[in-house]
Amino acid sequence: MIDYAEKRDFLRMPIDCKLSFTDAGSSKQYQGNVVNLSSRGILFTSNTEFEAGAKLEITLTPSNSITPPMEAMVVVMRVVNKDALFEIACEIEEIKA
Repeated sequence: MIDYAEKRDFLRMPIDCKLSFTDAGSSKQYQGNVVNLSSRGILFTSNTEFEAGAKLEITLTPSNSITPPMEAMVVVMRVVNKDALFEIACEIEEIKA
């Protein structure tokens, strides 16, 4: 029997929705798809690669119209190349009101 204990402070919730983002200070907009979300982090896929440490401004748009979009400032923690898509893991620094 394998004994596994989750070590994260906040569990990640799987989410399937669109994401638009810009490199902080830039006006060029990129697109992506959210994989999962927690209270302190987000994982999404994109065709564009970013370096760890990059600051991004993200807008997460839920698939239903009842839930408003979420805007936040994030910092890229790691990037993994997965078959021409990049998995971008970020720490949420600030959620904008």
